[in-house]
Amino acid sequence: MKLIDQVSIEIIAAGINLERDWNFKEVNGKRCIVEEDYAKARSGRYNGVEGFYFNRADGFEFDSEEQELITEILNEYGFKVIDFSPWEMEHGGDRSYSASVSFVQKPEDLAVGSMKRLIGWD
Repeated sequence: MKLIDQVSIEIIAAGINLERDWNFKEVNGKRCIVEEDYAKARSGRYNGVEGFYFNRADGFEFDSEEQELITEILNEYGFKVIDFSPWEMEHGGDRSYSASVSFVQKPEDLAVGSMKRLIGWD
C-alpha cells in the first residue's frame, strides 16, 4: 500500500469526509465500480515542488479542528500542509470546487526517500 493511501485512511478513520478513490472490480461475477477505503490523491505543484491534494467529499469546508487533525496526521507521515482551500462556486454558478487540503513531502523526508530508492530499500 502506498504511503499516501495509508495517510488518507487514517484521516478518513478520524471522521473526516474525504473523496474516496474507486476502481473496477469483480463482484459476484460482475464487473462493478467499487469505492476504495482510501482517498483519491490528486497531484499538484506548489512553488515548483510536486505534491498532492485531497478533496472533501461534501459541500462543507474543513473546520479548525479538522484542519488541526489533518495537519497532525500529515506531519506524522513526513508531509507538510501547503493550504486548506475552501469550497467555492465559480462566477455564474455553473461549477463548484470542493474544499481541499494540499500538501508536499517535507524536504528532509524527501531526501531520505530518494536515498532509499537509490539503494533499493524502497
